[in-house]
Amino acid sequence: MIRLFRKTLFLGLIFAFAAVGAEAQNTNINPATVNVNALSDKQIERIISEMEKNGMSLEEAMALARARGASQMQIDQMTQRIKDYKLKNQFAGSNTNVQTSELPTSELPAAGSEKEEFEATEKNKEIFGFHFFNSENLSFAPNVDVPVSDSYALGIGDEVNIAVYGASQQSYMLVVQKNGAIIIPDLGPVNVYGMSFAKASEKIKSRLISIYNGMQGNQPNTFVDVSLGALKGVKVNVIGEVNLPGTYALPATASVFNALYLAGGPNENGSFRVIDLIRDGKVINSVDVYEYLIDGKTQNNVQLRDQDVIMVRSYVNRIKVAGEFKRTGLFEAKDGELVSDILRYAGGFTDKAYTHALDLYRNNSRTLSFVGVTADQYGEIALMNGDSIQAGAITERFENRISIEGAVYRPGDYQLLEGMKLSELIAKAEGLKEEAFMERGVITRKQKDLSLEAISFSPREVLNGKADVLLQREDRVQISSIFDLREARTVEIVGEVQFPGTYAWAENMKIADLIFQAGGFLENAEVSSVEVSRVLDYNETKELTKSLLHTYQYGLDRNLKLDAEGEAFVLNAFDKVYIRRAPGYRPQGTTSVQGEVKYAGEYGITRKDEKISDVIRRAGGLTPEAYVKGASLRRRIELSEAEYQAKLAIAMQDTTMNAEEVEKVQYQIVGIDLPKIIEKPGCAEDLHILEGDQLMVPSKLETVMVSGSVLNPVVHTFTDKKKAKKYIMASGGFAQRAKKGKVYVLYANGTTAATKGGLFGRRFPRIEPGCEIIVPEKPEVDKAANASKWLAFTSTLASLITAIAVATR
Repeated sequence: MIRLFRKTLFLGLIFAFAAVGAEAQNTNINPATVNVNALSDKQIERIISEMEKNGMSLEEAMALARARGASQMQIDQMTQRIKDYKLKNQFAGSNTNVQTSELPTSELPAAGSEKEEFEATEKNKEIFGFHFFNSENLSFAPNVDVPVSDSYALGIGDEVNIAVYGASQQSYMLVVQKNGAIIIPDLGPVNVYGMSFAKASEKIKSRLISIYNGMQGNQPNTFVDVSLGALKGVKVNVIGEVNLPGTYALPATASVFNALYLAGGPNENGSFRVIDLIRDGKVINSVDVYEYLIDGKTQNNVQLRDQDVIMVRSYVNRIKVAGEFKRTGLFEAKDGELVSDILRYAGGFTDKAYTHALDLYRNNSRTLSFVGVTADQYGEIALMNGDSIQAGAITERFENRISIEGAVYRPGDYQLLEGMKLSELIAKAEGLKEEAFMERGVITRKQKDLSLEAISFSPREVLNGKADVLLQREDRVQISSIFDLREARTVEIVGEVQFPGTYAWAENMKIADLIFQAGGFLENAEVSSVEVSRVLDYNETKELTKSLLHTYQYGLDRNLKLDAEGEAFVLNAFDKVYIRRAPGYRPQGTTSVQGEVKYAGEYGITRKDEKISDVIRRAGGLTPEAYVKGASLRRRIELSEAEYQAKLAIAMQDTTMNAEEVEKVQYQIVGIDLPKIIEKPGCAEDLHILEGDQLMVPSKLETVMVSGSVLNPVVHTFTDKKKAKKYIMASGGFAQRAKKGKVYVLYANGTTAATKGGLFGRRFPRIEPGCEIIVPEKPEVDKAANASKWLAFTSTLASLITAIAVATR
C-alpha cells in the first residue's frame, strides 16, 4: 500500500514541473496537459532522482504514466530527455565520467560545398546521364540529416558516445584521434578507424567487459549503448573529365554520387561507365553510373573518406542512338558490349518502331560504312566508337484491311478474311440504307505497282445474287446515296419577310409554305403581288434562246391565303420567291433642331418634300438671341457597301490618304443661308430635310478668331468698324512666311470667302461675328537644293554655249 502511494506521488512529481519553478506536491495533476519539452534540465534531474528513490526503472515509470493518461508522444519525449541527460550530465548517486575530447579547430571540416552553376554545351546535354546530375527534379545533393547505418566506416574526428547504465553508470563522449583510436578512461586506446559502426560497437563492448563485470553472464545487470555523435566531414578531389573539377567538402556519410553531383557530372568527353575511386593511391572501386540509371543498383556507390580522389576517365566508345527508341542521344558502351546492350540502355523500341532490323552507320577512320542489322543479330554484333544506330518507323501498310464508305449503316474498316466477297462486306456493314444509289458503286483497288484501279459494280445485282466481287487487301468500297449524286435542292425567298434566305425544297411545297418557314411578312410587305422566278427545265435549255427565266405572280393576304390558282401552284427546286416592299412605305426618319429655337429637339420627317423652313416653323421659330447668319446644317452621309469598299481600296493605294480614316457613316457641314430661307420659304436655299440631318442655330456671337501664319494668333472682340486686315494687325501682323494673298474667312455657318486681288490692291472678305480669319503659310524651301539646281543649269548652259561657239568657227 505504501509502495503504491509512493508511485502515485512520483507520478505527480514527473508532471508537476510543467510550470517552471513550481514545487509540486499535488498528485492530481493531469499528465495529458504537460509539455515535456518545456521541462528544464533541473526538473529532469529531480525526476531521475525520484525514480531511483522509489526503485523504479524507466520502463516502469513510463508504463505508470501511460496508465494515468499520458500520450505516447509525451512518453517518447520524456524517455529521450532522460537518456540525453544521463549521457551529458552528472546526477546524484552516480559515478559518471564524461570525456569530451575534440580535435583542434583547424582539424574541423569546412562547411559543406554547394553546387555551382555552369553553362553546359549542347553536346553535353545530348549525352545520356547528363540530366541525372543536372536536373531540377532529381538531386544527388548530400544530406547530413540521415541516420547512420551499421556499415558506416568510422573516420578521424568522428564522435563516439558510450553510455553505461544499470548497476554501474558511466558515459563517454570520445573522438577518434589521428592514430585511429578512441581513448577510454581506465581502459586505454581502442582502434576503430576504418571499421564499420557495427564492428566498432562490438569491439568497444567486448573491451568494456574487462572493467564492468556486471556485463558478463546470462543475467547481466550492467548494459552498454554505443552511438555516434557529430561526424567529421570529408574533403574529396573530383578530377578528370567533369564539368566542375575541384575539391569538395562533404558530410561524412556522402557517397560517390554526391561528389559527382557537386561536380556537375562527367563533361562531354567524360565516361559514365568507368569512374574510379582512388584511396591511398590505389583504385578501390570503379563506378558504372549506368548500373544505377538503368537497373537502380547502388552497391558501387560507396561511402567516401577524407582525401579520396574520384577520377572520371575519358569515354572509350560513344554511340549515337536516333529514331524510334524510347531514349535517344549519345550513349556509352564498354568494350565487348553488343547492339542488344545499347537497345536496353535506350529503353527499347517505341510502339511505332520497325523492330525487325536496325540501320548501323560505322566510322572506319577514313570512310563510313553501312551495316543492316537484323533482329537475330542484335546479340552478336559488337559496338565500336563512333557507331550510329537508327530505328525506322513501321510503314502505313495493312495486310488484311478493307473499308466501305457511303450509304451503309456501319461504314468503316473491316478485316479481310480469306475468300471474302463484296456481298459479305455489305452484310458486315449491316446492309444498305434506303437512299442508296442502286445502279452503280465503285471499288478502288491498289495494284502491285501501287497504282489505282477502279472496279464498278451494281449494288442491286450484288444483293440479288446476280453478281459479286472477290475482295483484296486495301480495297475501298464506295456506295453513294441518291442525294450525293445530285445538286442540293433548295428554294430561296428574298424581300420583306422576317428570315429571308435559302431553304430546303420538298415535294408539293407551296408559296405560303415557304413564307411560313421564313417567319411571315414584315409590316412593309406588299402581299398583293408575290413573284416567283423559275429556271428553264432540261428540255428548254437544249436550244439557245433569249429566255432565261419564267416568272409567275400571285396575290395573297397576310393570313397566307391564296386564290385557287395560287393555291394550286407548286414550287419547283431552285425557285426564287420575291416579296416586294409596299410603294408608299418609308421608314420613320428624324431630324434634330438645336440651339436658339423655342422647342429644340428631335422631329419626325412628315413629308418627302419637308424643308428647313417647315422644321423651323414646327420648332416654334427662332428666339430673340438667335444668330441667324451663323446657322448651319450637319448632314449624315452613309456610304453603300460598294462605295465604302471602293473608297477603302483607293485609300490603301493613295499615300496621301489614311485607310483608317475612311468611315462608312460620315457627317458633312452644309452651308445654308438661314436669313434668306426665313424671308423666302421654299426658295432654292430652302433644302429638303433628310434622315439624320442636324440643324444648329447658335446664339449671338461676339468674337472673331485669327489663326495661321500671324505673330500672335488670338480671339478678338467683334466690332462693325474693323476690317479683316485690322484684325490681322491686332494679332501682330503677318508672319515672315505668310501667304498674304491667300487669306480666307471661315464663317459660322460653314461657308468660306477668299481674298480677291484687283487694280487697287487686295480685297479681304467681310467680317461677321463668329468667323475665323485664316492666314496660310508658304511651304519651306530647300535653298541648298535650289542652289544645286541653278548650278547644274548654269553649267549645262555654259557647256551648250561653248559647243555652239566651236561649231560656228
